[in-house]
Amino acid sequence: MTTTDQAKTALLQFPYASIQFIADSNQCQHLPDECIKYLTLEATGVVRFLLQDALKFTRKCRRTKMITEDFESAMKMRYLEPIVGFRLSNGNLPFKTTTAAGSSHREVQCIDDHELQLDQVITAPLPKVPLDISIRTHWLAIEGKQPTINENPEIISKADLTADSLDPVSMKSLTKKRYNLDASKIKTSNPHELSLEQQIYYKEITEACVGSEEQKRTEAIASLSTETGLHQILPRIVLFISEGVKINLMQYNLAILIYLMRMTSALLDNKSLYCEKYLHQLFPAIMSCILAKQLCARPDTDNHWALRDYAASRCAQMVKMFSANIHGLRNRIVRIFLRTFHSERLPLVTHYGALVGLCEMGQETIEELVFPIIRTLGERIIKYLENPSLSSIDKITIDRISGVISKYIPIAYRASRPAPDDLEHFKHEFGSYYGHRLHTHVIQLRQQSRSTSSQSTQNRQFSPSSGSNSRPSKILPGQASPSSHHQNPGSVTPSRSPVRPMNPSLSKQHPQSSTSSLTPANSHENVIL
Repeated sequence: MTTTDQAKTALLQFPYASIQFIADSNQCQHLPDECIKYLTLEATGVVRFLLQDALKFTRKCRRTKMITEDFESAMKMRYLEPIVGFRLSNGNLPFKTTTAAGSSHREVQCIDDHELQLDQVITAPLPKVPLDISIRTHWLAIEGKQPTINENPEIISKADLTADSLDPVSMKSLTKKRYNLDASKIKTSNPHELSLEQQIYYKEITEACVGSEEQKRTEAIASLSTETGLHQILPRIVLFISEGVKINLMQYNLAILIYLMRMTSALLDNKSLYCEKYLHQLFPAIMSCILAKQLCARPDTDNHWALRDYAASRCAQMVKMFSANIHGLRNRIVRIFLRTFHSERLPLVTHYGALVGLCEMGQETIEELVFPIIRTLGERIIKYLENPSLSSIDKITIDRISGVISKYIPIAYRASRPAPDDLEHFKHEFGSYYGHRLHTHVIQLRQQSRSTSSQSTQNRQFSPSSGSNSRPSKILPGQASPSSHHQNPGSVTPSRSPVRPMNPSLSKQHPQSSTSSLTPANSHENVIL
């Protein structure tokens, strides 16, 4: 190291004597030289990092001069307690320069303490009592448009913004006017009122969706999925679903939870609605129906598994719909499922919900995240089975988990891994509990695909139109031509017997056939799936 480098290093560090003086003043006498050197390097490094972070805050604020607020922000960012008493208003440093006593006559910076008169302190007026803390809510935006209310900032047109941006003087005056708020003035909030027709529709649609009459409920769900004028009522319907899930989770009302999930599915299927702004209310409700510890009063007899499966499919649908617009949405949902799955404090029914939620995310999620956790899941199930006091709900949950694995894993494995399928490889990858079972299912799927492909090949080979040596059949006099069965456009061929019209009752399709498995019976307690 050259002399110049040594001089630079010495300037960038705290003086050795200063660290020793600070240690002595804090009753840490007789410290070894190595300790003082180490403390010198640590203090220098901390101050250097703080100055670098403070410079970043200065640049972000478009300033050329560092102030004390920048240094305090840097300390808060590194979880250090900020120094109190050094906030500057005029930009001048609150230090005065004096000459130290002794032969060196070095300049010392010290805080300039002003003397206060006791009479002035006593006669000074007391500050105003601050107002009590209160929280109010209002709409920031409705369908991307900011409502004109007192709580929201003033709406400025594009023409005014363009003119102000070109004139820096007017921009400064506009900024001062905008942020010059009178704290003593209390502003009243304006409610967002609905029309009488909208209020009636909201009342009728919510009562019908959670009511006991199946016909009204079906019509209400169909209206939610097709109606195009629900933009004003959409925030209140989403709030109804969110609050309804919270209340009925505590009351273990499985039927109402199913109805609320059907309402959520109808809103997602409505192409005229834009539900991205309400995901912060919909996702917690759906995730609660997937991962809740208990959804009904009788978990060993009621079919709450259908609700978990249906909510998991809706969650996957929402991730597929909005992951392109919201960065990291899929990763956040998957992270919640994984954190829930790896928590050993949670019951098996919650692990079942996390497993179904991961499997519904698609082939890529199954290969990357579900394959590695099957071995751990099998070991956990073996521990449950070895327990002599295993409850009936745990037995049912184990069977349900095995059914989910048998449904999703073999198909994903066949699509991603080529043959041959070794049993030892399955046991090594998926464990001893699920390895043999998955090996059997994968082999059966491969055999079925081979038999289906060979059968289709044989059908193509023996078809009359595929052979090159096929000879046209002779048509005898009075015999109908084979092509006469296919009428030409405009030709009419009388039939021997009139065609009966189809039964109207059989030709009508049920409007909610896709959700028929989630239709409870007339009672709100028993759910028929």
